[in-house]
Amino acid sequence: MLRQRANHRRIFILLLILLLLGVILFPELQKRPLYFLARPVVLVITGLQAGLTWIGGGFGHVWQNYFDLVSVKRENDLLKQDLARLQNEKIQLLEAAQAADRLQQLLDLKEAVSYHLVAARIIGRDPSNWYRTVMINKGTRDGVNVEMGVITPVGVVGRVIKSSATASQVLLATDRNSAVAALIERTRDEGLVEGTENGMARIKYLSLLAELQEGDLVLTSGLTGVFPKGLQIGTLGRTTKKESDLFQQAALVPSVDFSKLEEVLVITSLEERPGPPGRSGPSSPELKGSRK
Repeated sequence: MLRQRANHRRIFILLLILLLLGVILFPELQKRPLYFLARPVVLVITGLQAGLTWIGGGFGHVWQNYFDLVSVKRENDLLKQDLARLQNEKIQLLEAAQAADRLQQLLDLKEAVSYHLVAARIIGRDPSNWYRTVMINKGTRDGVNVEMGVITPVGVVGRVIKSSATASQVLLATDRNSAVAALIERTRDEGLVEGTENGMARIKYLSLLAELQEGDLVLTSGLTGVFPKGLQIGTLGRTTKKESDLFQQAALVPSVDFSKLEEVLVITSLEERPGPPGRSGPSSPELKGSRK
């Protein structure tokens, strides 16, 4: 304890000696002692203020940049929303234009033929692999009944097999239970177009003497009451001809893409309908894509 007091006394005496030396060596300290004592404090405070000002300015700049980035992000989000809306509107307009084009083709066909047609829209498909059928939104209330032919401007689709008041079921030409009387346009040989188990089609019962070529156009023969003569069914594929067979047959490529059907026409009557004065031409013209 006494030793610590002695040490404190020595330190006090040393500081006093240093203060006296400072007064002797720096006369200005005698006149303005507070100035010299306060100067280091002022320097320290000034440095602290400068540092705080620099830090505050930098933080303010960062803060301003943050708000600018938030504003830019908000503008980008709005622009992305506008772009998505415009793209959606573009898709809708394209869909509407394509639908209008398809409907115009149906209307043109209705005007070109003399028999009675009813336009219908595809509203369903058979999900099973047993039958190739589609549902349309027209039924008996619209004059659509069983065994009526169904077509598009491109070619034959099939026939109605079931009908209710507001809807009907159509058996496609590629179903194995379907059969359409047909003829080869170039050779005029007659046969029967049937569907196959794998959803394709073929033409059977062709004469062994018929000189068939791949790509020959196949039309409806008009021998049944479902379709008028001259409607396009498809084109010939590979021909099968054996000497031991009574007939030859060939694969058939349908004119209609059944996976993309959206609208169809139902032949409600083959009787000639009234036309405008001066109307002339065949009552059953070949459909779009057929050859003369």
